[in-house]
Amino acid sequence: MAMLRHLLLIAALLVTGGCGKAVELVSQTRTVAAPREAVFAKMFGDDGAFAGLPLVTNGGSTRLYELVVEKGEPGFERIAPKQRPDAYKVKIAVAMEIPREAHMIYSVDDGALATGLKFTFEELAPDRTRVAFTVDELSGHDTEGLAVNSAKLRSVAHDALRKLDDFDEVDEQA
Repeated sequence: MAMLRHLLLIAALLVTGGCGKAVELVSQTRTVAAPREAVFAKMFGDDGAFAGLPLVTNGGSTRLYELVVEKGEPGFERIAPKQRPDAYKVKIAVAMEIPREAHMIYSVDDGALATGLKFTFEELAPDRTRVAFTVDELSGHDTEGLAVNSAKLRSVAHDALRKLDDFDEVDEQA
């Protein structure tokens, strides 16, 4: 159990980081020649961007993965925002509506501060899928002056999008 907790903490540290610039809305879109299900499986399969987070609920095509780290647990200070020294809980949740979207949410103190990363998969044709991602704006109570690591969110997004290199890219104008 301690080993699993340690591995989950490492996954959390990879997903989030310390402080950086305030999160701003960032987006990128790629269109590839592949069915939506194949694209989703490539990006979020067993070795995908969110591998290692524990499955908490599974209702058919909807899945929710989450990791909660509370104050006093090893590594908490590395994932909690430094501007919020009274924080008591950080949650990293990944909600997936397979194969249509995946949304990672970084939340402090039960949503008092939140940001996230959302992927959407739009089927343009049976063999053509548009993948888009956005980084959510920082929101919640007392967010003025508070920063989270947007560079790490972009890094997770780019790592997932790099898995699309196995597919041929398509010009949407065609």
